[in-house]
Amino acid sequence: MPRPRSLRAILALYVAIILCALAGVRITSYFVTHHALETEIDRRLATEAAAVAGMKGQTDIGSIAGRIGAAQDDHDTADLLYALFDRRGARIAGQLDLRRTPPLGFSDFGVEARVKGVAHGRALTRRLGAGAILVVVSDNDVNDGFDSLLFRVELGSLGITALIVIGGAIGIWCTITTRMRAMQRTVDAVISGDIRNRIPVDGSRNEFDRQAAAFNRMLDRIEALMANVKHAAKDVAHELKSPLARLRARIATLERQAQGRPVPAAEIEDLLARTDDILDLFASLLRLWEIEGGHRRERFCDLDIGALAVEVGEGLQAVAEDGGRALQLAIAPVIHPETWIRGDVALLRQLLVNLIENAIRHTPPGTHIAVATESRGRSVAVIVADDGPGIPPAEHDAVIRRFGRGEASGDLPGQGLGLTLVDAIARLHHGTLMLEDAGPGLRAVVELPIRA
Repeated sequence: MPRPRSLRAILALYVAIILCALAGVRITSYFVTHHALETEIDRRLATEAAAVAGMKGQTDIGSIAGRIGAAQDDHDTADLLYALFDRRGARIAGQLDLRRTPPLGFSDFGVEARVKGVAHGRALTRRLGAGAILVVVSDNDVNDGFDSLLFRVELGSLGITALIVIGGAIGIWCTITTRMRAMQRTVDAVISGDIRNRIPVDGSRNEFDRQAAAFNRMLDRIEALMANVKHAAKDVAHELKSPLARLRARIATLERQAQGRPVPAAEIEDLLARTDDILDLFASLLRLWEIEGGHRRERFCDLDIGALAVEVGEGLQAVAEDGGRALQLAIAPVIHPETWIRGDVALLRQLLVNLIENAIRHTPPGTHIAVATESRGRSVAVIVADDGPGIPPAEHDAVIRRFGRGEASGDLPGQGLGLTLVDAIARLHHGTLMLEDAGPGLRAVVELPIRA
């Protein structure tokens, strides 16, 4: 049997199982109660018959007939009828008039017995001494009425419960399908090109709301990535237009000047350098797109960001000194448990190199540059600060954007992707990049979560 897959089929199966279980419980309850009533009637007949028959020394016919008369006068036994027959079958006591004597033991009879006032009864026939037979009959008309009422109550409660279950299943189906239709409308809109469409959220914070919020966050991420690709394409076209135009103009000039003469080696080297700059730009962009795609998280491992900062800083101290800058490391070269994080070693090394090289490239000789780490509760901050000219706060966001440059660095060589890569690597590690005024100078702070 194939498993139900649609919501309607699953709910129908659920309702069917619940109804079958309810029907089984109600039927079992009815028959258990019915059996208990019959057992109680038989117990009462046996008790009354034993009381009438008497104990040893009280089993003569006269005594038994007297007890039958007393029992018939008792209001508590008004639904019981008695008859005492001798060995020839002649009734000698009791008001019960039977056409024939019931079989020994317990038995049922109906209107065919023609017992006055009894449509259905239960009889107990018992043989006494001297061949006498005692018959005690219980009028079951009241019990039959109760049994019929019990059956109707069980049937009615089963029907009401079935309506509640079916109504609840229909309500669940309507609720789920309503939310699913809203999600489907959003999916259809996104497929049609409306990437800004979102699933409605009612603020109840239930399972549907949380699922819708997660779906909307996914759409936000997709929209941001698509916008990033769109802007990247525009930025690449803009950035490549000028160098490619200059490269073409230079080649055209050399073609006119050559006229069969060999091209000077210096000119060829200049062309190769310009071509390498363009290839480096493409390599940086590819690396940026790889980082923003998030696939590098598969290479994450536990590492000490403080020790990595020391390693990178010591490697760049000679570069800083050659340019007339002083690079200081405010980190002891030991492993600090509070600076352990999970991350990609190669990317974090590039993050540190970019920050320090930016400080070296965009500050004048004599500048002091400091690299430090700072524990901040559940995160660790990597700080690269300098006392150079700094960047105006209004330009902080601009220099982080792809190909962004500050006004003071417009003539300096570079691609404008250094801080963009730092920001992308920080976000890949669930961290943040913040630029702050060091007064004077600039402070770049990368805050990364420590390992759990």
